[in-house]
Amino acid sequence: MRLINTNKFSLLLIAFITCAAVYLSLIITKSHLNDQYQRAYLALSDNIIQSRERLHYFNHQDNKAYDVYSSQLVSADLKATFLYERLENDQRHWLSRFLVSTHEAVHYAKNTQTGVSTLISNLETLLRLKVSYEYSTLTTLLLEEKLLSTLPALEDKLYVSQFTLTGLMDSPPNRSLEQQPEFKSLSNYIAFRERIKIESKNKEKDIFTNNVKQMLMQQNDYWLSQAESIKNHMFITVVLFICAISAYFYLQLRERLRQTLVIKRDLFNSEKEKSKLALVAEHAHDAILITDKDGILTWANQSFCTLSGYQLNEVLGKKPGNILQGEKTSKDDINRISTAIKNGASIESELVNYHKNGTEYWIDIAITPTFDLEGSLEQFIAVERDITKRKALEIDLADAAKQAEVSNKAKSTFLATMSHELRTPLNGILGMAQIIESNIKDPEQHKQINVLLESGDHLLSLLNDILDFSKIEQNKLELNCEDFNFKDVINPITSTYIPICEDRGLNLIINNEIGPNTVFKGDKPRIRQIIFNLISNAVKFTHDGSITLLFNHTLTVKKETGITIQIKDSGIGIRQERLEKIFDPFIQAESSTTRQYGGTGLGLAIVKQLVDVMGGDISVNSTEGKGTTFTIVIPLETSIKQATVENKDHSPRTNIEETKTPTNLSILIAEDNKVNALVAKMFCQRLGHQVTIAENGQIALDILQESSFDLIIMDNHMPIMDGITATQIIRNKLKLSTVIFACTADVFQEAHDNFIAAGANYILTKPLQEQSFLDAINHHKIKIERNKSSHQPKTNIIELKRYSKDKITALALTEAELTLEPLIEICGDDIEIRNEFLTSFINTSEESITSLITAYDKKDIDNIRLHSHSIKGMAGNFDAHRLVESASSIEKDAKMGMLPKLNDIQQLINLLEVNIQQATRLMENKSDKKQGDVNINA
Repeated sequence: MRLINTNKFSLLLIAFITCAAVYLSLIITKSHLNDQYQRAYLALSDNIIQSRERLHYFNHQDNKAYDVYSSQLVSADLKATFLYERLENDQRHWLSRFLVSTHEAVHYAKNTQTGVSTLISNLETLLRLKVSYEYSTLTTLLLEEKLLSTLPALEDKLYVSQFTLTGLMDSPPNRSLEQQPEFKSLSNYIAFRERIKIESKNKEKDIFTNNVKQMLMQQNDYWLSQAESIKNHMFITVVLFICAISAYFYLQLRERLRQTLVIKRDLFNSEKEKSKLALVAEHAHDAILITDKDGILTWANQSFCTLSGYQLNEVLGKKPGNILQGEKTSKDDINRISTAIKNGASIESELVNYHKNGTEYWIDIAITPTFDLEGSLEQFIAVERDITKRKALEIDLADAAKQAEVSNKAKSTFLATMSHELRTPLNGILGMAQIIESNIKDPEQHKQINVLLESGDHLLSLLNDILDFSKIEQNKLELNCEDFNFKDVINPITSTYIPICEDRGLNLIINNEIGPNTVFKGDKPRIRQIIFNLISNAVKFTHDGSITLLFNHTLTVKKETGITIQIKDSGIGIRQERLEKIFDPFIQAESSTTRQYGGTGLGLAIVKQLVDVMGGDISVNSTEGKGTTFTIVIPLETSIKQATVENKDHSPRTNIEETKTPTNLSILIAEDNKVNALVAKMFCQRLGHQVTIAENGQIALDILQESSFDLIIMDNHMPIMDGITATQIIRNKLKLSTVIFACTADVFQEAHDNFIAAGANYILTKPLQEQSFLDAINHHKIKIERNKSSHQPKTNIIELKRYSKDKITALALTEAELTLEPLIEICGDDIEIRNEFLTSFINTSEESITSLITAYDKKDIDNIRLHSHSIKGMAGNFDAHRLVESASSIEKDAKMGMLPKLNDIQQLINLLEVNIQQATRLMENKSDKKQGDVNINA
């Protein structure tokens, strides 16, 4: 601050000195001009006074004197005029007006010029009068002399002499004298002389009464006063100028003294710092080296000697790299360091050096160039740190990381293998249980099958939780973001939990405030999983009351669009001290919860981590004994899709719209496991589809070269050729666009991605669930039906008539669909139960034929729909897919209020009749199983 004030004051002094110098130069110029004008007016005054005085002793007879005097008068007049005009002209310029030409100076000059001009005019007039007076006097004398010489009388001569001398006389004594011409001329000249004399006296009086002298004195006084004022100003300015210069030099001297003291202090501190740095460098644990610009060592501290084993005198004058580097030193690092030294640049590196005794050690080296005041490279300073122990630790850590990676891979491989191995038998258990459950009518057995299904689903849920948690731990959980409508999330939840809540006596309230035209972009299955996990817990821990689901739009803390999901129950609640750890893995609300309600304690942990992965937030609020509320905020990209038809009813809907699932599809299943193949086949046949089994990918390719299918279900791990390879060949070589569902027990995203990359359209995870299979078909319905229409199989059209028994028996060999395989899988080797199933089929079919004919005759569409629906269900149990297809087509038309075509009714009746005959034949051949099997296969 003090330095800044000094500089400001110095600048002010410099500005003042500059202004004073300029002002002083102007004053000097003004003084010079004032002196010139003063001398000019003094000279003019002297000239005027001399001219007026010379007039008294002017020699009138000297013509040269007359010219000189006249010139002097003219010169005085011109000079006075010139000075006035110059002052008047200078007043027009600001600098001249400032220096000399003031209004007062012009006023005095004007008065002086006017007075001098008047005086000069009077002097010139007086001069002319005097010359005329002298001339008249001389002429009078000449005339007097001539007249006296001619006058005889003395009295006349005396009179003429007196008259000539005085000019005032009475009448001449002689009248004749007045008549003489000479006397008349004399009289005229005397009168002229007297008149000139009078005029001269008057003019002299004017001249001597003229105030030009006073004017000149005033003019001189003015210039004298100006000169005095200039001297005063000059004196004051010179004094201030000298003071300012003295003050400036004083400040400069003081500033230089201060800078000198600062430099001395800095030098002292620098020397002190250098001594400290030298002490630090000498005793530092790091090796410090100084080299010249060519890399030649000039100094090193003791730590370098300790680190390298060399004494200082052994390495001075040499390049350290030539002494310390060896065969294991990285050539790339050496080249980088050499390039940096050549370019005069800083560099850091890690490299191997060798001790004097040959021992390897690692160093972390930092090389920094230093430059002189001119910017030229002067030397290099290198700091080396021994990092041998750190390198050893890094190697150990790298080995440990590799081992951990191997362990993680082994863990992932183990989980994938166990998932595959557990899901394969679980697929058989759940699949067969679902099939058996649909065919059992005994309530007790139905109850037992439901227990089996619930246990299997619980086991599958535990397996999924463990695998999900494992994927989250390994950061392998990947989000699959796609556009979706929120009703696709809600519909499966409502269809699943509304029956469950009704069975438990709970009221499920769904309040969906999200518009039907809103489209979100996110991972729909994971969002659905979050809601499933939370509502599953709500159902589990709520014995009575209600469960409320609230969905609405929101803005996150970061002002991102998204959704809020709130699940509120009236269950047992959670104690406050347990809320903080409720999202920790393997933690439940109470230690007794696991014993009473079951579960692994991973559900909420998975929910929390899924929400975190999505960038959302989850919170919980609970009161023990009153219920729990979970609130989830998930950021999602949101857009509004314009609705084609305006929906005036904006209230939330929870009903699921029926999806018309494609029927009578020809499906190729590539599966090496017989149990999985059987389950998949029975699933498809129950839904009215035709199924072909291929034991591996190669067989599937062979079949596809001969036949076309509407859908392919492809397993992954199979002998000879796996599913991914087979899928690639189907897409790339066979160029087929058939929809392919990958059905695999692998749960890791990598396996799914590989299948999708190979060309699969969808991934089904084992164990195969009927609903997930239907969802997949509905999702790809358009493409499946498009492919189906390109190779639609031909159907036999039979006339409306009943065939004879012989013809029906013959048709049964080609048109019948009933086989013993599904019956054996359901009933085993119990022939009696098998016959009961066949008898039931025959009786139901006969009743249906009669009812259909009667209903068609009466145009009773409702009865046609009921009987076709009954036939469809019965045919599904016996794997009669053509029957299912035919009955479904008729049922579809009846549902739409249309009377089915006659040919369609006749085809269904014919199929029932041939299968009645096939059932009768199977019952007749029950005694010989092998023979029956041969006939069936035939």
